[in-house]
Amino acid sequence: MDARPGRVQLPMLQPLRRPSIIDQAELELRTAIYDGSLRPGDAVPEVAVSRQMGISRSSLREACQRLVRDGLLTQHPGRGLFVTRMDAATMSDFIDYRLGIEMQAATIVAERAAELRAAGRAEAVEQLLAPLHDSLERIRAALAAGEVIEAGNADLDLHHQLAEITGNRFLSTAMRTAVILTRMGTFSDPRGFGVRADLPDAHTGLLEALSEGDASRARHLLRTSLHALADRPGPQSDEDLVRDPELLEHTHPEWSPLGEP
Repeated sequence: MDARPGRVQLPMLQPLRRPSIIDQAELELRTAIYDGSLRPGDAVPEVAVSRQMGISRSSLREACQRLVRDGLLTQHPGRGLFVTRMDAATMSDFIDYRLGIEMQAATIVAERAAELRAAGRAEAVEQLLAPLHDSLERIRAALAAGEVIEAGNADLDLHHQLAEITGNRFLSTAMRTAVILTRMGTFSDPRGFGVRADLPDAHTGLLEALSEGDASRARHLLRTSLHALADRPGPQSDEDLVRDPELLEHTHPEWSPLGEP
């Protein structure tokens, strides 16, 4: 039967559902990698983890395959699953990928700021960039307090917020995975987790460029910052990094029961 005149036919939509056990297991694994409970090179023992989570091995296996697809876990035939370890070459390739996401995000945000200023809406520019300024203040406070991991968290949050405020869900989704891969890269450094001591200055320049609507300068600053990150696992001067030696030590995570029937 033909559609009635004036009515819009919607595409076939999938019914909404609550997060599945597999979704929850995937989130638990992603969180463990992000917070360092699971480090690069760590095994993910299927039997032990599925037992602790209270889910079937097949459910855990499916959750793990999602992380394999995103590069967070690596399957070694005959040995099992391991958190991916990044060497300098892998990190360099990943940074090229991340630059594609962030430089496009910076262009969108800078152009939006320029449009707002041209319309005489300077206060809207400040509102647009407020999440980035909040993250920058968190970085400053964390470095002043010697809280290296929190400074790293705030740094990654700033970069993720840059993608978020574009309103482009594809950039935002890609950046969520990129954030975890970045954390894996910093934990792959055998000298321990570290963040750049000049993060506040670097990000201040980036936010100024975005606020001024200078997309070219914003892209240049992002490129410079991320290329420095690409060299992290390799031999380089340690003088520009703040490290937390305690983060070299870690124990395997205790998994939350998910209660699969």
